Amino acid sequence: MVTVARATGSGIIVGMLTIVVALSIAAAPDAGVLRPTDGGTADAGTAARPVDAAELERLRARLVDLAAHTEDVVAPLKKRLAELEARTAELEKQAQKVDSLQKKLDRTTDELATLKREVNEREEQRKESERKAVEQKTRLEAVTRSLIAVDQQLASGATSAQVAETLRAAEGSYTGAALEYVRSARAALANNDLSTARKFIGLAVLETQVMTR
Repeated sequence: MVTVARATGSGIIVGMLTIVVALSIAAAPDAGVLRPTDGGTADAGTAARPVDAAELERLRARLVDLAAHTEDVVAPLKKRLAELEARTAELEKQAQKVDSLQKKLDRTTDELATLKREVNEREEQRKESERKAVEQKTRLEAVTRSLIAVDQQLASGATSAQVAETLRAAEGSYTGAALEYVRSARAALANNDLSTARKFIGLAVLETQVMTR
């Protein structure tokens, strides 16, 4: 942009100088030309005399005047050119600042998008964890109710295939200490030790209730 402004300003100055020189030639068409001698038109065989001192002085004065006039014309153009160059340089600085700000904005936008994506992913993970926890709690509560029913059945001294099936289901759902209690209850039940089986079933129920609070 600065190069274009300079080229344009230089072209204007050169054009103005050309016009001034043309005007000077038009104003003094015989300047610097040898005049024919008195008595007729000069030809190839006729000697010419030079311009006299007074005329030469007038030409010098004219040149001085033209030079001063040219400076008067060129000076404002130079000033305007300098102003344009300064303005162009300032605009380029502002453009660089805008470009830098745009890049920062783009980076911030990308970072925000990444952060938003991470937040959404973590929120989905949290919801999935909550869903699984609810399902686990619901399943454990159902198994626990079944164990309580089995304990009541064993209290009456009755056993059935349903009792063994409930214990197997509890074994597949429980973990930790509750799982060990259920296994001990199954072992006791296999030995027809209903009292011991009920004791371990009670411990498994109590442990599960503590876990699901």
